[in-house]
Amino acid sequence: MQTSRIIRTLFILILFITIPSFTEEKNEKKYIQQVLLENFESIKITNNFLRIQANTNYLPEIRMSKQFVSPNLISDTSLLIIIPIEGEGIPMDLIFPKPYIIEEYLIEFEFHIYSNQTNADFFIYIQDTHFQKHQILVAHLNFDGWKSFKIPIGNKINQRDSIIGKPSFLKLTGIQINPTVKERKTKEDIIAIDDIFITKRKKYDLPQDGLDIFH
Repeated sequence: MQTSRIIRTLFILILFITIPSFTEEKNEKKYIQQVLLENFESIKITNNFLRIQANTNYLPEIRMSKQFVSPNLISDTSLLIIIPIEGEGIPMDLIFPKPYIIEEYLIEFEFHIYSNQTNADFFIYIQDTHFQKHQILVAHLNFDGWKSFKIPIGNKINQRDSIIGKPSFLKLTGIQINPTVKERKTKEDIIAIDDIFITKRKKYDLPQDGLDIFH
């Protein structure tokens, strides 16, 4: 009898501990939403959107690919970048045909990227709500195969509206591939970008606990 009473008491204590945390998690998720920003299924990106600040005869090849797609996604197409062996190891910017406008508060990006141990860094360009431009590191491409990368943004850049009642938006404008090793290459570099996701919340519809749960 005594043992049964102890077990019941422990069960009640466990309920008191777990129910509040479960409720807090549920309330948090109510304010957060992950959405697909780009899946590269209908967009067309070519070398016309490439910017290189140097004279070179060996431009990267940029096209849409149905061969290099992430096995972790339901995907038919990715953005493929091939840098030839003769490439001179200089940074290249790829400007998207139209900026991706993010109207709500951006918590993080998620990128799915393929690399064949490319000696380069992968950056994105973001324009904040006050028109300041930011270059943010996404990944070091010194790996082989597919990987996903989550890039927290939160309060790292200005997301406040310039004027109360007049919404200001973030813009994802492009990417940069910046070689980290200038030595002679022995292979072509292959980089593919599959689905891009963002996690966001409304700017002003906030939980009672404030913003701490988002950072």
